[in-house]
Amino acid sequence: MDECCHETRRRQPFRALLYIICRMGIRDFIRHLEEHRDKVERGMSLTFDEREEMLREAETMVGMADAAVKELESVINNRRVNLPEEHAVRFAQDVFLYLRDEEEKVKERLRSLAS
Repeated sequence: MDECCHETRRRQPFRALLYIICRMGIRDFIRHLEEHRDKVERGMSLTFDEREEMLREAETMVGMADAAVKELESVINNRRVNLPEEHAVRFAQDVFLYLRDEEEKVKERLRSLAS
């Protein structure tokens, strides 16, 4: 088992963020978002099951992004960080907020297709 997985289990408060970093990766997160956008553009050609699966994936990704933002905020609030570190953490938060908002748009579109 690699160090990153061990670290994920040992430090529960950072589990979602570490999962994104260790297993999914930010590039994978972005790739999934792009796939979701592409599929949503197809719209009505998606089956009910495809829409439901993509909605579950989108909800999971939004939850992971929310967790990452909260965990990054706790780093700032609970630890001594210098200014450059704080800027880096805030930048990471902004990235996750953007990704979350974009995935929320996908969810809204999927729900509108279902109704």
